Amino acid sequence: MLRSLTLLTLLPTIAFGQSLVSLSPENRTALLEDFTGIHCGYCPEGHAIMASLEALHGSRFSTVGIHAGSFAVPGAGEPDFRTAAGTAIDAYFTISGYPAGVINRHIFNGENDLGRGSWEGAVADMLALPSPVNLGVESTFNTGTNELSVNVELYYTADSPAGNDYISVLVKENHVIGWQTDYGPAGDHAAYDHTHVLRAFATDTWGDQVPNPTSGSTVTRTYTLAVPATWNIANCEVLAFVSEDHSEVYQARTVLADGGTTLFIGGLDNSTPQFVSGTDGAPSSFSSTFNNELGMDDDFVVSLTNNGAPASWGATLSVNGSAIGNPGNVAISAGGNADVDVSITPDAAPGVGSYTLTITSVTHPGAPAVVREFNVISGITDLVVTHAGAEQWQALYTAGLAQAGNTTYAAVAKDKYISFGQANALGDVNNLYVNVSWTFPSITDDEVALLSTHMDADGDVFIAGQDIGWDQSGATGSYGTPATQAFYTDRMHATYVADGSPTSNIVNFLDADGIFGTLPTTSLSAVFGAANTYPDQITPTGSAVGILHYNTNAAMIGGLRAETGASKLVYLGVGPEQFANADVARAVIEISHDWFYGLISVGIDGFDGQLANVLGQAYPVPANDRITIPVTGLEGSATLEVFDATGRSVMQRNVTKGANQLSMDVSALQAGLYHYAIRTASGLGRAKAFQVVH
Repeated sequence: MLRSLTLLTLLPTIAFGQSLVSLSPENRTALLEDFTGIHCGYCPEGHAIMASLEALHGSRFSTVGIHAGSFAVPGAGEPDFRTAAGTAIDAYFTISGYPAGVINRHIFNGENDLGRGSWEGAVADMLALPSPVNLGVESTFNTGTNELSVNVELYYTADSPAGNDYISVLVKENHVIGWQTDYGPAGDHAAYDHTHVLRAFATDTWGDQVPNPTSGSTVTRTYTLAVPATWNIANCEVLAFVSEDHSEVYQARTVLADGGTTLFIGGLDNSTPQFVSGTDGAPSSFSSTFNNELGMDDDFVVSLTNNGAPASWGATLSVNGSAIGNPGNVAISAGGNADVDVSITPDAAPGVGSYTLTITSVTHPGAPAVVREFNVISGITDLVVTHAGAEQWQALYTAGLAQAGNTTYAAVAKDKYISFGQANALGDVNNLYVNVSWTFPSITDDEVALLSTHMDADGDVFIAGQDIGWDQSGATGSYGTPATQAFYTDRMHATYVADGSPTSNIVNFLDADGIFGTLPTTSLSAVFGAANTYPDQITPTGSAVGILHYNTNAAMIGGLRAETGASKLVYLGVGPEQFANADVARAVIEISHDWFYGLISVGIDGFDGQLANVLGQAYPVPANDRITIPVTGLEGSATLEVFDATGRSVMQRNVTKGANQLSMDVSALQAGLYHYAIRTASGLGRAKAFQVVH
């Protein structure tokens, strides 16, 4: 495989005045070198984490899959993804366990190879650091000669702290199909879709030296590589990065091998938060200024895309104070700028809205778009928070909330929850349902800080997942920190006892518990593989009480509930996704919801057979001024109670024996979610929900 290098003073394919890089100082980007293998059973979980980081950070995150070590040795008929360069890098970083990630070749607490549970935090740490250099890349492929040509441009905004730096350029290929061992629920794959597979370096393995670069200097180089016919160039990407010698990656960029470029069309500042709390009928405004950095007059296409917000919400675009279409064209002179304003107006429909503002060049459509995302949450009282790797179980949580009659719930990824929380945009959220499942780290410092704030404000939390307790135990390989361990002890009211085993495969709810005691027994399914069932055994502490145990051993507690002031907590040492009985899994969410809102309480049977079906579903929903509630089989006089979203009783109406319906005036109620239930001398019946809009 032939390689060559050309030193240049100007890039040949970039017009005068144009650049592959910005001249303004930038933070570092992140590079994850994923050490993997086709026989590494935990590596698919690493691949999933890698994909979630890629989706989260976009162009600020680059990755490459380095197949090396014993797990990468192929059997008969299996693909061989090993390379000489990958083997050398694996040996240098002394990789011992797979998957392992080397992130920016940085040392974290004395280690450079990190387990998959540490990748998320390490990437975030790197993205927060300044970079002395900006990096640009442009790649072209000659189909006649099968030769790849890669232009690299560096612009130093500060002196390099290392003295000499190094440019590394490699080619990786996506969608290579072949065997992959998988210890997860999917099982082994005969035709796994391998992505980011290292193919070859266009530079030396450890890079091409840049001697003593200083602030204001520009470095431009071109590298060529002969591409084997066995590669599918359409699936190949070029990854370039600049680093110190064998360490400290400052910048990394990934582009398509055939026609990819980082041509810098302009910058977009943003002076307002990107995560806000919205209100029905009130616009949330986001103001930005776009600068044309192309070195020429050009037209730009400005567009706004709705990614999951209710379709009825309003969204408008304006440039320099004038409304434009979506998409709209804007002419901006060389070096000029334009004020771009986005206005998002929620209505009565609750939701979490994500909108993407995109600006592209008409003259250079292949150049990277300038992108900014704006997020609005409005009308949401119950929020599911899903960890990376637990996405497939999210629907179980939302189904449980729907079963509870809640119409003001939503689900978000953990990173978005953290961003909303850090922007103080979750003031309307009463209850959080944290879908940890079997992911690592099970909880993080920034997450528990927000959960603590939520609980201090009398908010309620449901949190469930296998190995949360083990992860806070301090065991070798666990990811607990002083902050998360303190949260586990003080806020989750638990002491970790044991890791459990596949033999702990029956969940018994404690009959004596006044909230969950009526739930039936269910077995545990091996959703993470037959050998990977580790239901945490815990001891409730303080005010907490156990709600379930494993098998027939009442001492093997696996779940608890607790009340601290007005804040309530439910913690399960297994995820509800592990319950073989899906009805029980949904009911756990439903009962937690109803307990949080005070619709059931200790000593009152919230599922009494006589009362469970007395009330039908109110209509019309949503309601404006009146609702009608069907009544069936009431054997004596009773009271119908209406509760607001905080569980406070706001209306009561007498219901007589034999009544078949009840009509109620709700015009005086504020818009929002309400629950209603029938109360007799024997207790409170099953609550149902309705929504009021005006």
